[in-house]
Amino acid sequence: MHPPLYRPHPKCAALVDALVECHDANVYGKFWGACNDQKAAMDACFKAEKDEKRRENLRKARAFDAARARRQAERAAAAAED
Repeated sequence: MHPPLYRPHPKCAALVDALVECHDANVYGKFWGACNDQKAAMDACFKAEKDEKRRENLRKARAFDAARARRQAERAAAAAED
C-alpha cells in the first residue's frame, strides 16, 4: 500500500507518473504484476522521503527540547537569585 498519489511528492513525481502511465497502459495487467517495477521504485522513493521527513522532525524536536531546557535553566537561575 502506498500513500495517496494526489498529494504532492516533488522528489518522486516522475516515479508516480510512471506508475500511473503503467496502470493506464495495462488495465488488467496491473493486477498481475505488470507494474511491479514501477511500484517498487516509487515505494523506495516514498520510503526515502519519509525517512527524510522523520530526520527533519527529529532535528526540530531536539532543537525545541534544547530551547525549552535552556529557558527552564534560566528560570531556575532567576528563582535562585531571588
